[in-house]
Amino acid sequence: MGNFFNSIGNWLTDRINDIQVVLFALLPDSPFQFTLPPEVQEILGYINWLIPFYMFGNTLLVWSSAILIYYAYQTILRWVKAIE
Repeated sequence: MGNFFNSIGNWLTDRINDIQVVLFALLPDSPFQFTLPPEVQEILGYINWLIPFYMFGNTLLVWSSAILIYYAYQTILRWVKAIE
């Protein structure tokens, strides 16, 4: 029975990925593409080693998502008059 649900989940995930690929293919290329000179890339690597901007970005994303979910949940509860 577990194998049946795994196959359904895999099929559903594959279909969602197919739809995502088609939708992304419809979008235009980004007009903000640029490459940095190798010297700047090396310096940015050292700066990123000292100050982990990637971690800061992920933390900000998780925090923003939590706040958004909280306010959405609170709004839904107000609509159904569960809270004041």
